[in-house]
Amino acid sequence: MTAAPAAAANTATGSAFVGVQATTVHGGVHIYVPESNDPAEIFRVGVQCLRGGMPDQARKYIREAVLAGHVTSRSCFLLVISLLSGRTLRTLPKGDLDLLRYVREQSAAQAADEWTEATRAIAHLLDSLAGQELDPNVTIKEFGKLGGTQRHLVIQHLEMFWSGPLQDWTWREVLRVAADGQTSRERLDRVWKFFQPVPAGPRVREARTPEIGVRHRAEAGGGAIVTAGTVGYLAFLASSTSAQVAAVALLALLGGGVLAAWTGLEWRFRVQRRQALDERHRRYRRSGTSGEVFAGPVDRMFRRYFAKYVPRGADLSEWIAGTWAIRMALRDEVVELYRESRVKPEQVAWLIRFLVSEVNGQWRRGTLRSEREALRVPPATRIGCALGALTAAAAWFALAGPAVVERPLAAVAALLGSAVGAAAAVPGWSRIVLERRRFRAEAADAARKYDARRQAHLRWKAKLEDRPNDHEMAFWLDCDRKMLMGEALRHYRLAPHSVVAHAFLEAPGRYYKRARVRNGPWRYTRYELLIFLLTADGVRQMSVQLDLAKATFHDRGRLNYRYDAVTAVEVSEADDGEKTFRLTLMNGDPIEAAVTGPATASEETQEDPRQVTEISLDAAGLHNTLHVLEGIAAEGKEWIGHERRREEAGLDKLADAVRGMADADGK
Repeated sequence: MTAAPAAAANTATGSAFVGVQATTVHGGVHIYVPESNDPAEIFRVGVQCLRGGMPDQARKYIREAVLAGHVTSRSCFLLVISLLSGRTLRTLPKGDLDLLRYVREQSAAQAADEWTEATRAIAHLLDSLAGQELDPNVTIKEFGKLGGTQRHLVIQHLEMFWSGPLQDWTWREVLRVAADGQTSRERLDRVWKFFQPVPAGPRVREARTPEIGVRHRAEAGGGAIVTAGTVGYLAFLASSTSAQVAAVALLALLGGGVLAAWTGLEWRFRVQRRQALDERHRRYRRSGTSGEVFAGPVDRMFRRYFAKYVPRGADLSEWIAGTWAIRMALRDEVVELYRESRVKPEQVAWLIRFLVSEVNGQWRRGTLRSEREALRVPPATRIGCALGALTAAAAWFALAGPAVVERPLAAVAALLGSAVGAAAAVPGWSRIVLERRRFRAEAADAARKYDARRQAHLRWKAKLEDRPNDHEMAFWLDCDRKMLMGEALRHYRLAPHSVVAHAFLEAPGRYYKRARVRNGPWRYTRYELLIFLLTADGVRQMSVQLDLAKATFHDRGRLNYRYDAVTAVEVSEADDGEKTFRLTLMNGDPIEAAVTGPATASEETQEDPRQVTEISLDAAGLHNTLHVLEGIAAEGKEWIGHERRREEAGLDKLADAVRGMADADGK
């Protein structure tokens, strides 16, 4: 396949349309943070960084641990791996060559085991590459004897050092492992959970404390005493005329008053509760506007989920219109409950989905207005209240007539006193009874809602229990990279040994969500992956959009160009910390990819945003990619010859640094 002419134009990648939908930081996870200054703990974190695809961080921690005295056969092996991982011979600094000499001495002092065997195998490989004396079949056989863990680490991290037939064998192994691992560990069912934040706990509006003042208690108590006293006095006066009539009237007054009070309070309670419910539904958008940091995303989530979860058989416009007031009331409640705390909108998404599902179920069952309908005043209550009031009024007049005849002035005074007492007692006692009933009703309603939300919260947490860790995310992403490499080799019909060098570039895809663990790199739901295959004829470039959750490639793009067509390679940084890779071809538009999103960090973890960006660049492999492409831009096709000579010189130095490991007998 021939290279494209130098004047060939190319277009920028789709990263120009990148947009962040959500950001999650799992701040309670400490796999990349040493919890003490103990060398063993620092070494553990270094190993975790190596597994997480961050060789720069791994080198830092493992080097520190070994130099602090944590020297074992395993630590020596992993230090060698970390020093060589993701590097070319040209990028290996002299200080690390000196460190390899130190490791050589320390490794020779370790008892022979699978780790020392693996270290000696690496040394033997590098020594033989420098002398060009090794039969590749011997090396293949030697690495085939290593344990699975050691062999996988060597193949994964030393891919820059394979060449010729050995490179073909290595890539067959790499692609076999990638094909087996790409969808392993239930990836398709678990990846999406990594991007879910820890859900905020369930909350409900607490029942409002009964608002009963001293004035209400005084009115109720004083009015009741005055009323009871004056009515009793009227009954006494009326008994002078006819004791039997007075007794019946008094009993009728008491019975009618109790019936009227009981049914009247029930009537009033239902009316007030219904009015409060209607008012709550009318009180939309008072708990914040859609432009607020918290209220805005919550508002959008409510709109999205109500549009997404339409009851089966329902018309969308009818559903949206019919639930508009309820949606606004629920939205206000969520904003009111969580806005003033350190809760992110994404952490209440589970609650919003649950609330929408409840409304959906009520719609399907035809009970959407059941709460309001349940508060309708029954006819029996209305009739009972009217009957009780009429009975009490009739009995009151029955007592008043004989009393006025018996003692006019005293009876009139008693009548006025009973009226004044009743006017004070009825509102006072109504306030006390209704407020207590309201509180009990609201408390019961809050308890019911809390229990339902708590169950929903527990179900969601249980669903997230098998959330993948960062190591699994790194492993799956590495498998995707290797599968893309295999696809590119097949498409361009290239044997691995015909590829002089290769480089990967990872960038956030279109409309992604992102998440990370503390001090870990950003992981994205969608990636733009670019691979550059450098051959004797030129550069073969392939780009894809990776859906990480589905492990699928989309929107493939391919481009071929000569080495002398590359005019510039650069990484620019925006004010918000976003870094953009740009490769410019002669007379062509630049190839661009935003290799990191905005440099934000979690307030809870108090991390430096710039450090987070550097960690993400380390995991994305940008440093090695820049080294390769910048060499091409500076030297053109001559880069191949120059690089080979530099590698030969570097191999001699590297082989000298590790020479002796291969012959160490162990102790």
